[in-house]
Amino acid sequence: MSFFRDLSIVSARRPLVATVLASALLAACGGGEQEETFQPTRIVAVGDENTLINPDGSQYSVNNVSVSATTNPNGVPCINNPIWVQYVAADYGLSFGECRGAATDATRKYAVMLAQVGQTVDQAAAALAGVSPALNQNDLVTLMVGSHDLLAIVGTNKTPNAADREAMITAAEKRGEALGDVVLNTIATGARILITTVPYLNTAPVVVAEGYDANLLYEMSTAFNDGLNARMSLVPGGGGRSGAIVEVDQLVNSYYLNSGAAYNAITNRVAAACQTAGAPTPDADLDTCKTTDVTTASPIYYLWAGRMQYGTITHGLLGQTALQRIRANPL
Repeated sequence: MSFFRDLSIVSARRPLVATVLASALLAACGGGEQEETFQPTRIVAVGDENTLINPDGSQYSVNNVSVSATTNPNGVPCINNPIWVQYVAADYGLSFGECRGAATDATRKYAVMLAQVGQTVDQAAAALAGVSPALNQNDLVTLMVGSHDLLAIVGTNKTPNAADREAMITAAEKRGEALGDVVLNTIATGARILITTVPYLNTAPVVVAEGYDANLLYEMSTAFNDGLNARMSLVPGGGGRSGAIVEVDQLVNSYYLNSGAAYNAITNRVAAACQTAGAPTPDADLDTCKTTDVTTASPIYYLWAGRMQYGTITHGLLGQTALQRIRANPL
């Protein structure tokens, strides 16, 4: 399956499928043969904690702190358990300064980390607007936000009445449209972009742990992603190669349902691997979760690390899928 397809054929209320899909983002040019493969000189990673690497190399997943004199001489966690965006950067020969490990060569090109805990669509837009030097045709942006927007819309009204429910779903779709605007504004700078949809939050530990209406979060997640796709499909120009959508909603749902033999390595699809006082570790503290202090068996094989943060194996599957699509049909 191609990593790209024309956004004009993206339909609303997409059915669940067992494979990850990707959509072409609209570019100034149409189809035709590409003369050369895009090679970014800079990758700019924007998103919430699912994309974040701290300056000390810790991540908001299950941190592997084992030290090997050969593979991890400096004991940097992200060397052992890379998150999804590291797979993308590595495919272009780039890496994040927060995760240098032994690579301290000043001439090496590093990717730029602009993610932050709890980042929302508006915050992502601000981060991209403030990039220095400004975005240009030599940049690749990775963008993964939306989950925190949805929970902010719900607020404390976790089991709303019918009217409030519809208002929340409508607001979620508007948030998706706003993310579509961020994508289109990024494309307008000449930069390429890899955007992910929001996962179906009804499958995440946050539902049971914090008393959310599972059906509501499913409908809001779907509406958000529909808004994202619909906003981008309004722009004329046909399918180019300015970027791609990785439909994480459908991919993670496949892991959750265990709909393929490739996902059998996931040993727990319901609970958070990292827990504090019997509940998923708070988002801001998740970077302290380590393989050495998690009491659950085989924590790196949990679908979820936190209340809605991906586990080690999930990051690996998402990252591998993204780079495989890029290799099959380069930006």
